[in-house]
Amino acid sequence: MSEILTEAQLRRLTGAQSPEAQKLVLKENQIPYVRRRDGKPAVTWEMVNQSQLANNNRVNSSGVNFQIPSGVDMSAVNG
Repeated sequence: MSEILTEAQLRRLTGAQSPEAQKLVLKENQIPYVRRRDGKPAVTWEMVNQSQLANNNRVNSSGVNFQIPSGVDMSAVNG
């Protein structure tokens, strides 16, 4: 089970203090989150890491294909 980021970790990750600003940063970086009942975003480290791996395999608006760096063993992800 993946650990949910604490409020301090979420502030450090996003660089934003308010939940609304944090959600905006998460959305801009294509990191999925769950909107809690109190309106604050809830994110796990797995969501952050999977999003970053997915972002590394996307083509940007300039047509540059971002690849996962060499040396990363993706077969180890599933054990």
